[in-house]
Amino acid sequence: MNQINSVLLPGEFFKNNFIEKAEKLMSIEVDTVYLFDHGKNPANKNLDVYELIDGIFKLKEVVNDQFSLGVCVLNINARPYQELFDEYICKFLEIENFKLGIGTGDDKFEKRTNFSNDIEKIINEIVNSNRFKQNNINLFIGGNSEKKLKLIKKYEIGINQWIGTKNSFGKKEFTYSQIEHPRGNLSLCSKADSPIFFDSELNYEKIHVLKDSNREIFFETIDNIFR
Repeated sequence: MNQINSVLLPGEFFKNNFIEKAEKLMSIEVDTVYLFDHGKNPANKNLDVYELIDGIFKLKEVVNDQFSLGVCVLNINARPYQELFDEYICKFLEIENFKLGIGTGDDKFEKRTNFSNDIEKIINEIVNSNRFKQNNINLFIGGNSEKKLKLIKKYEIGINQWIGTKNSFGKKEFTYSQIEHPRGNLSLCSKADSPIFFDSELNYEKIHVLKDSNREIFFETIDNIFR
């Protein structure tokens, strides 16, 4: 079974050799290039980190639709509701084939203000928007709770797991397999330098998490993933 291979870009991706690295991504069979939603670099808070919207549109201008773009995942509680939609979600919905991941956030990498937005209300508004259907948007949520598993089944969307265990992924597999026409992928994020992906009967998306690196290491890592 063919697997879907995608990458999640490191925080300093745009700092040096951005165009060369983007061209390298265009030369391989990568399905989607994701950016993360952090205010600080998760590898080292003293390192640079791209701003999400700026990074997405920089890439879009260069890659000319040669692969899909996405965010893994947008923290719905890091911003007030209206700002979340006006400045982020609505802009993403304008991009054809965009893969929009949303999550409720945690304090693993940084502590941010929690606006306690209703994830089901947000999902409902997204899937019922005209742009969602017109632009073939792929929607998924991140997390492990029973509530989120129920939401993916109810709204027929995808779900992502950040590393984690086979048992946890198995629960997602089972729920996802019950969706007849999913409007998002089942996906698993794993570190590119020490990948842990699980055997599955489903054609799930492998998202390789790239670490901050110079041009040479970036090229070598990409070659190792897509050889």
